[in-house]
Amino acid sequence: MKHLFIIILFVGFIISCNTSTKPSEYIASSGPVIDNTCPTMDSIHFCKDKTDSFCSNIPLDVYFLGGNNGNFENGYSSVLTPDIQPSFDNFSWQSFVALNWASDASGNAIGSSITDYKDSLRVWERFTDASKVFSADHSELKNLKSSHPMAKVISQSSKVSNALNVNGFLEADDFPLIDKNLNFVVYEVKMNAVEEAYIASNNLTTKEDIYNYVHDSKTPIELPINTTTKEGAIEIKASWRILDATKDDDLSKYYTQDATIYVSSENSVSGQSFTFKATIGLVGLHILRKTEKFQNWIWTTFEHVDNVPDNIQQAQTNQETNWSFYNSECLNCPVNQPPSHIFPRDITASNDTVYKWNTTAPYAKPYGVSIAGEADHKTFGTQVTRVYPVYYCTEQLNDLWQSKLSESGSVFANYKLIGTQWMVPTDGAPPAIKINAPSLLANTTAETYMQEGSSCISCHTFATVKYVTKSIDTTITTDFSFTFGYAQ
Repeated sequence: MKHLFIIILFVGFIISCNTSTKPSEYIASSGPVIDNTCPTMDSIHFCKDKTDSFCSNIPLDVYFLGGNNGNFENGYSSVLTPDIQPSFDNFSWQSFVALNWASDASGNAIGSSITDYKDSLRVWERFTDASKVFSADHSELKNLKSSHPMAKVISQSSKVSNALNVNGFLEADDFPLIDKNLNFVVYEVKMNAVEEAYIASNNLTTKEDIYNYVHDSKTPIELPINTTTKEGAIEIKASWRILDATKDDDLSKYYTQDATIYVSSENSVSGQSFTFKATIGLVGLHILRKTEKFQNWIWTTFEHVDNVPDNIQQAQTNQETNWSFYNSECLNCPVNQPPSHIFPRDITASNDTVYKWNTTAPYAKPYGVSIAGEADHKTFGTQVTRVYPVYYCTEQLNDLWQSKLSESGSVFANYKLIGTQWMVPTDGAPPAIKINAPSLLANTTAETYMQEGSSCISCHTFATVKYVTKSIDTTITTDFSFTFGYAQ
């Protein structure tokens, strides 16, 4: 029986891996009205110092609300309950606000309010691109970034080598996401200075270096954790869409940046690389944090409130919302389906599919969907709906934070927490069985096509680097971090 349980648990892990300016209008979260207020909701804090004001101080660990006096008591199992989950969600909101504070060129938070210095990059945007840490950019892109050191340069890779790679404009499952304007979504993957320093000081920038470190030191890769006084490793994955005011995009509802987008020759319909400038709006943000209490990381994911409807019926009955990834004009467009491949398949050793960009907008038009007899002569982008609802306690907490942000005139009032995933501490008391809470969690901009089985912790359990030579063939675990996949 014991062996059967282990097999079931392992199979479950695999399945889950297939896995600026004041807004013109504050959009409240779209969750159901719940009369029963979640416990501990009246004891939340908007800052880690337990004040009722926003602050730029990033929380170092989860402070447990209510009667737990700030402590995670032994004996808890990882389970989604209304008396525990708000503590994690409040940690996520505190992290989101602090990381989205304006920063100076050194990455330090500036200003006394989240609305100060609206033209400055946010704290997390000063983090280093993962591809740069591992020297994964090819020469043309490297030169572009070095010649524009203060600009936001976003690139997409020509191929994704496997379904767990977090590189480029493709999602984790090897497919791109196309918005309502028929443009591809683009991504950034970043790490903070603490993680970057760990990689540099231990010489972990190539596959050979990673192998030598683990083999020679007999020490696994263990990224730094938060202490009571010091920040630990943080990883960020951001999803952006190209905004176009002429297509009814309300830029005032988004956190925006002016960016240079680079398209490689392999992904260009012309066969030549090109760049273009665009205003991009933040639509998704993964925040990965490793803390002293929760060394399997805490997994936080936010989305813009206008991303997707909760279901197809809501998309039809709510005609006021201009969804980014759903168009109600196409009643029978397939939902949560990746774009079909139009251009000839790229014949490579890895046999990957390569999606091609038009050289002018709309950049993903060849991959649009049209349905005979509906919205005649119109083409649509990816039709996306949320598969699992946002937990009702999370929605209640969203209402509190969004209302507070709206009062301050912050554009971040138009973002909401989708969920926070966690697991009991590795050295915690029984029960020994540790399950993710919630068991499944997906961001519609990053795990669009595998929402049904998406789980941050379960998927990242398989984060590894494979090192192969004539005499060596080994796989090295990388502490839940896929960023090491950039290593060459």
